[in-house]
Amino acid sequence: MLFASVFLLACAGEKSSASDFENRGYANTEKLVSANWLNENLNKKDIKIIDVRKPEAYDAGHIPGAIRITPNDVFQWVDENGIKGMLPSSDHIATTLASIGIEPDDTIVFYDDKSNLWASRGLWALEVYGHEDTRLLDGSWVYWEANGLPISTSSEEITKSDYKFTKNPNLNLIADWEEILGSVEDPSKIVCDTRSPDEYSGKDVRADRGGHIPSSENVDWGNAVSETGEFLDAEKLKSIYDSKGIKTDKAVYTLCQTAVRATH
Repeated sequence: MLFASVFLLACAGEKSSASDFENRGYANTEKLVSANWLNENLNKKDIKIIDVRKPEAYDAGHIPGAIRITPNDVFQWVDENGIKGMLPSSDHIATTLASIGIEPDDTIVFYDDKSNLWASRGLWALEVYGHEDTRLLDGSWVYWEANGLPISTSSEEITKSDYKFTKNPNLNLIADWEEILGSVEDPSKIVCDTRSPDEYSGKDVRADRGGHIPSSENVDWGNAVSETGEFLDAEKLKSIYDSKGIKTDKAVYTLCQTAVRATH
């Protein structure tokens, strides 16, 4: 699966921690919350925290109030041709959200222990289907734990809801192979391959064929975050992407192997 746009790091509404990111120079922070902000808002009923780590990691300790789900069961499926990483139906995802008590007007904060890798997949899926307010925890679990913020080992109480998506899917966040093929020789468009350099070069083959899409550029997804999992500041990010010709005046398509790294 290919993605027609990269989420921009913008001005947030009243539930935001935008001030925590002022020194990073972002044009947009509405998809991020800081650990400090989340800690201050743990008890708000309309802020729901979703943990997408493995069960044993969650049981060993999680952010208070967080509910765990298995992301590759909820946000991915294999199509009839055996292609992995496809986006499940809205009903499939809504059923899970209802089972963990999510309401349409809730602010959802995702986190994981992989620098927001799987958390980003969850956020993207909900953006496609129109949940109003979805966020990533900057630094995710690694930052939270390292900074001595509250940790719970208790089972969280769940009151189920009747969650349903009511909007039409945002197809601007998805691209098919024909659209990508049409971008290859279009200077106003560029494909950002977020896999490892070895996958990009064809040395590491994880599909029927190795290599990359002609004219695409390679920026490993992990280059966007620090060692503690926080997103780099705008100047550093701009330098990384500019060096590969990935600029804001172009339509950017992101891809990887199974559409997880591409959402980051």
